[in-house]
Amino acid sequence: MKSDISIITHIQGLRGSMKPALQQVADSILANPEAARSKKLNELATACGVSEASISRFVRGIGLANFRDFQLRLASEVIAGSSSRGNEADHGQIYENIGRQDDAVSILNKVVHRTADVARDCLSTISSDAMEQAARMVRAADVVYLFAAGLSALAAESAVLRFARIGKPVVFHRDRNNQLLMSAALKGNVLAIGISDSGRTSQTVTALAAARQSGAATIAMTAFPESPLTRQADLTILTPAGYAPSGEEPIYESMVSKFGQLIAIDALYSLVAVRDFDASAASVEHGNAIIRQSRSMRQQNEQE
Repeated sequence: MKSDISIITHIQGLRGSMKPALQQVADSILANPEAARSKKLNELATACGVSEASISRFVRGIGLANFRDFQLRLASEVIAGSSSRGNEADHGQIYENIGRQDDAVSILNKVVHRTADVARDCLSTISSDAMEQAARMVRAADVVYLFAAGLSALAAESAVLRFARIGKPVVFHRDRNNQLLMSAALKGNVLAIGISDSGRTSQTVTALAAARQSGAATIAMTAFPESPLTRQADLTILTPAGYAPSGEEPIYESMVSKFGQLIAIDALYSLVAVRDFDASAASVEHGNAIIRQSRSMRQQNEQE
């Protein structure tokens, strides 16, 4: 396990590939890291409903030598406040780890620090090699098609605007049925990118699979490397996990958990642009001139 990645983020990323007993352990730890750090091995096994041997297998499976190393690593993060990320809302929570007891000060602190955690985690989860390969795929494609649902659509819409600035055609329809129809009819030298935090959003998985069957190159942007979406992709861009999914994304899905996707889109756009810097800069300046002209006309109309 890398020392520069949060243990909670690491567990979230591996959860989907674990056997059921070890998933139980992961879910218990992710739901309450602070409680998990204070338990002895036998106490944690009882709380998770598994054997002590399963706890030991879990610890080794996430790349740590023994239970003591696991507890020390978890304790350091919990004390630092970087891992209190509940993965399921209960009756006392309505948004991430925010509950009825929170006030304006605590809510602002939690949201800001949670967002900062996700931004830092991007440096660990998003592979520079994957980004380089993704940039080559974007540059090589005549058109890029995006498939996403829910708040993940914000990252797709951001990509449309970003890449338009450098003259790269990007297509995205918010309507999921339109995405499915479009994915099945792709032709030519095209790239399809599916964006889903959980990697289990059924329409996005189906659309990316159909695009692949149509002959498109495919990229998955997800937080879970063993998810169904990645199995339909030639390349995966791994973003920080906001929760541990058991199916569809949670109904209280937060903007914070999407921040990693927005960062990945910004970084990918920037990388594509600098790989053809002169042409990109010229396109951006041309767009700036049009925007300035539009603003000038609007100001004149307002003054009349």
